[in-house]
Parts: sequence; C-alpha cells; structure tokens
Amino acid sequence: MARVGLYGVSTQSGHAFLADCLLMGLDVYGYARPSQHGMETVETLVEQGGIYLQRPAGRGEETSRFLPLGQAEVGHDLKRLVDGSDIIILAHPSHYQEDSAGRLKEAGLLEERRVVLVLSPSRTLATPYLWRILGEHYPVVCFQTCPYSCKSTSPGSTYIKRRKNSWIGSVEGEVPREPLAALKRMFPQLLTSRIPATTSLGNIGAVFHPATYLLNYDGILAAAAKNTVFPFYVEGIAGNSRVARVLGEIDQIRLQIARALGISVFGLADDPREEEWAAILKTVPMSAEDSADTPELKHLRAKCLQPIHDSVVSAQHWLAYTYGVARIPGESLGDAIGRTSTYRRRSYPQERYIHEDVPTGLVPLESLADRLSIPHEPITQIIDLYREVTGRDGRRIGRNLEPFDTEYLKRCLQGRLGA
Repeated sequence: MARVGLYGVSTQSGHAFLADCLLMGLDVYGYARPSQHGMETVETLVEQGGIYLQRPAGRGEETSRFLPLGQAEVGHDLKRLVDGSDIIILAHPSHYQEDSAGRLKEAGLLEERRVVLVLSPSRTLATPYLWRILGEHYPVVCFQTCPYSCKSTSPGSTYIKRRKNSWIGSVEGEVPREPLAALKRMFPQLLTSRIPATTSLGNIGAVFHPATYLLNYDGILAAAAKNTVFPFYVEGIAGNSRVARVLGEIDQIRLQIARALGISVFGLADDPREEEWAAILKTVPMSAEDSADTPELKHLRAKCLQPIHDSVVSAQHWLAYTYGVARIPGESLGDAIGRTSTYRRRSYPQERYIHEDVPTGLVPLESLADRLSIPHEPITQIIDLYREVTGRDGRRIGRNLEPFDTEYLKRCLQGRLGA
C-alpha cells in the first residue's frame, strides 16, 4: 500500500483529502506549515483524534460522521512528510507550488528517491517551473481540477458537497508505475494522459474564477457589507449575461490554443464535434450524486471516458463529464452553469479565485496566445482589471513563461519532451 503525504492538510481540499484517505484506510501523513492557521488545524485534529466529515443531507447513502485518525498522523514535520511518503499531494492553491517544491527539496526530496508529486490542481504549465527547482523530468502528476467540491467549516471539519465524477491527470516526467497505479486505486475515476495540454489547457479555474470575481466585484463587496453571501455561480455567472459572455470568450481562446498545438478539441465554436461527443457520453454511466458510486462504477466511468483523455474540451463539455450536466448543443455557458446543481449549494466568492487563477491561469494563457498569434483581448482585459483592483501585477508575479522558449513549451504541452 502506497504511503500518502498531504502537503497542506489545513486547506479546504487538504481536509477533504484527509477525510477520504481515512475512509480508504490509507497510511497518511498530513503536513501543515507552522502558521497560526496550520498550528490551529493540527492541534484541533490531534485533540479530536480525527476529522468531522459533513455531507449534504438526504443525498445518497453516505452520512456525516466522525473519522478517527487511527494510525494516520498530522503535524509540521516536513522531513517526516518526505521520508514517509511514496506520493505527496500538494493540496493548496497553485501559486504556492514553487515555494513548496523548494521547501520539499530542502527537506531531502531528492536525496535517496523521487517521491511523486501530485498537484491538485496544477493550473497551467506548473511542471516546467517545478522542474527548474527539482530537475528536468522529476515525476509529477497534474490534476486538472481538485477532486472535490468542498469547504472547511472549521479547523477540524470538512464539508464535501460532491466528489467529481471524473477528471484528467497528466503524467509528466519519469513517474514510476507503482505509485501511479496506487493513485488510480485511490481515485478510480481518474483519467490519465501523457499529454500535459489536457490539464494545462484544460484549466477550467482560469475560465470560471477570475472574470466572475472581478466583474462582480461591486456586488461581492456589497453582499459582504450586508453580511450576506454573494451566490458566485448562480448570480455571478448564470444571472449575469455580460460575465457569461466574457467567460465563453476566454474559454474559446484556450480551445484555440489547443487546436493550434494540434491537440484534440471538443467544443470549438466552428467545429464542436457534437456527434462524436454524444456517441462517447452515451456509453458513460453518470450519477446525479456521487455518494452511491462504487469503485467499480467509478472505474467503468473512467474507462468509458478514455476516448477524451487526450482532449481539451469546452467548459460546457467539462460540466457534462465532471458533474453529469447533460450536454445541450449550442447552449450558452451561463445556461449550463445555471443547470449545475453543485453550484447552487454553498458556492461563494473567495479571494483565491483571483490571486491563484490570474497568475497561474490567465497569465500563461495570455502568453501562449500571444506567441501563437491568437487574439486574446478578453484575457488581457481581466488581467489588467486584476491589477487595477488589487494593485498586484499578475504578469510579473505569475507564470509569464519568460524562462521558456516557444518550441520548448509546444513540445511540453504536446508531451514530446521525452524522458
């Protein structure tokens, strides 16, 4: 059994990963940086002796419960994390990944063996930046999205709204067979790909988060002033035609980048490939909610989705295989968001939506579009708005791709760098 390390157990997704690792009976060590929040989280988990898992009431068979730590551990020992793990999941926002890689290296990550790093999620072109720290072809698996729709309700409690039906993980560098097989056992619904564009250009966070947050900024502030919650997806996208239109434009730009690189694409405005998509999804068993899913059903779903594992798809297509939102050809992104039940429960704006997804999403997408001579004005406008609202230069602090030449980036995204 693979030993799993969680870097960032104090985060929202870190709590969810810990809960599922305990449910699966895995040998897990949860690391939190010794910040005030990290220390509070570890202290709470240790005092409780576990974590409270909350699930939506009346949805399937899985109920809310307390999960004891048992033989699992949580703490602040980075060397313990490195020495005791076969897989380390970075369960924190992507703009911290380079810093975390440097800290892991200082703790001995490369001394005896190469522990596989799982970036959850990686956002766009994370691996080339990590390779500058850890060495070319260091083993990395990039998750296209976090496996969970989740919230941390307290330092010792997690609310998992939903586990996503399926997602893509790009296998980058020299990833050994055994830890990869262990990762697939943990997540039977995971589709693996050797084409990094599937996650880097499959970055849905860059589509959904920054423009929605920044273009609804006044409404978000007004709701906060009234001590109410702004319905991020329902009001911010489905109920705002201007925002939905901009998101659709950004979505098409990333699909155009994929097509320019020769990657399989579903959902391009001038070539949607609807018949092919319908034929694939017709074979895929989807559930309205995930709690009744067995590992066998998750594995079957992933097997049926294999034809799209090397593709980049539109946001509407992503909603179809991730959340089971039936695809309606020609439907706007705003309308598809409005039909996504997950987004109607506890979906509120978070500042990380801009501080993560502008530097690690829109900035590299703008750079790629510019190098490939693809018009990108909607992306540029949102990056400029981010600077106007926050005073931060996303292009300077983010993944602007300046260290890499265009040919290297093309080969990287196409999975042609070799090992």
